[in-house]
Order: sequence, then C-alpha cells, then structure tokens
Amino acid sequence: TACWREEVIVAAPWPPLPHAPIGMVLGLLEHLKEAPGQKEDLYKLGGPLGYELDDLLPVTEAAKLLGLVRIASGDIELTADGRRVAAAEEPERKKRLGARLRKLPLLAAVRKAVDESENGRAARKLFLDLLSDQFSDSESARQLATAVDWGRYGELFDFDPDAEEFLRAP
Repeated sequence: TACWREEVIVAAPWPPLPHAPIGMVLGLLEHLKEAPGQKEDLYKLGGPLGYELDDLLPVTEAAKLLGLVRIASGDIELTADGRRVAAAEEPERKKRLGARLRKLPLLAAVRKAVDESENGRAARKLFLDLLSDQFSDSESARQLATAVDWGRYGELFDFDPDAEEFLRAP
C-alpha cells in the first residue's frame, strides 16, 4: 500500500550495515565466550578466528552495532547481552538477535514493508532504488545482501531470490 511506501521513503537514508555474515559474528561471540574474562586483545583476535583484517573489522563492527561487544583500550569483550546470546541455544539465540536486528532501520523498513503489504511481499528493487540515493549500485546491493543474511537469521523476513522479493518469515 502507499502508506508504508511513504513511511519507508521518509525513513531513508539508513545508516550503513557492516558487511559481516551473521555466522562470522556468532563465531566471534563463541570465541569470546571461551576467552579468559570473555575478552581479548582486539589486535590478536584475527589469528584464533582465522579472519583476515578485512573480515575482522566488519565482524567486530557488526557485533558492536548489535550491542553484543564493547571495544575499549584495545580490548574487545562481550556485553551482558552478548554473553546471553553466546550462551543461548539456537532458537533462543535467533530470538534474542531478532529483537536486536528489528531495531536496525533498514531491517525494520523491510520488515514493515512486508508486514503491511497485502500479499506479504516487498520488491527488492524498491529498496535498491531507495538505497541508490545514498550508496553506489554495488554498495546498495551489498547492503541488501547483508540485510537478507541478518533478517533471515533473526526470522524477521525471508527472501525469494527467483522473484527478488522479501516475504514474511515462515
């Protein structure tokens, strides 16, 4: 309907999402959960995780954006919420992360568009067009790819690659 489209357009521009697969963010949490004091020197972190610096920075940025870690004085450590997510079994972990992911403006806009559409679907192209006002075409596509990865994990929405549409999560 026109109502959600207007609200989505008003809500843009959105802060960029760090390009970090949610699985790598969870790997970081798992590693920190086992680290002494549930923290580690940020500059030594890549080695045990097997992440290159180009991968590590967006992963730590994503975990920080989601409120799962805090970075101070060169150390990265789990927050209380990060400890809860790291300790949770998969269904609870998805639920806890889903609640955090819902607060991110781009994911919230996709969820709202899907929820308020008559058929429970929203075209990827709409969001690409909105993002293209703020990012290059390739960066807009990367932002949406990250949103799909995170949104699907948190069960906020699903994505039909053939139709190129977001849809209600099962």
